[in-house]
Amino acid sequence: MTHQITLYGFGPTRSARCRWTLLELGLPFENVDDRSLVGSERLRALHPQAKLPAIEIDGQPLFESAAICTHLCDLAPARGLIAQAGTWERALHEQWVCFVLSEMEAYLWSNAKHETFYPVEQRVQAVVAPNFAEFRAGAKVLEDVLSDTDYLVGGRFSVTDIVVGWAVNWGRRMGQLDDMPALLAYLRRLFARESCTLNQD
Repeated sequence: MTHQITLYGFGPTRSARCRWTLLELGLPFENVDDRSLVGSERLRALHPQAKLPAIEIDGQPLFESAAICTHLCDLAPARGLIAQAGTWERALHEQWVCFVLSEMEAYLWSNAKHETFYPVEQRVQAVVAPNFAEFRAGAKVLEDVLSDTDYLVGGRFSVTDIVVGWAVNWGRRMGQLDDMPALLAYLRRLFARESCTLNQD
């Protein structure tokens, strides 16, 4: 079945997860890469906070990058990018996605807001170091796991690695992984994939 898919995003932001997933799945899609959409009424019709990314699939809006990536994989099960619902591997996918979003990415996003996005008078520099410490605590969990396996679910690349890899790479770009060789090797494996959309700078 062919789906009409339009992805709304911007560059290397979380929308890169969705773009990478679509490319891995080989699903045709229109890519609307436009930062100016943030806060617009056009985007608010897709996302109640008018944030990116958002996607339209057969006229239906969906937001949150991890949810988008998971659903896209369910649309193309033959590609094997996600385990079937009800299996143990699917539970592991949900576990690692929830873990990385709550225990790692949230702290990086908090720092980005306090260092860049908030008005100067709203920034609290004191939260930055504790946030990085929390991120590193989560990263250490992944470091231990990925010391024994190449990928997080079933020992093979899956959409879990797309979602998790994006957050891990953000931490690398913030200088938080220099002493975590397993995570750096993990990122090199992800960078080597033809469809990878991670920012390698």
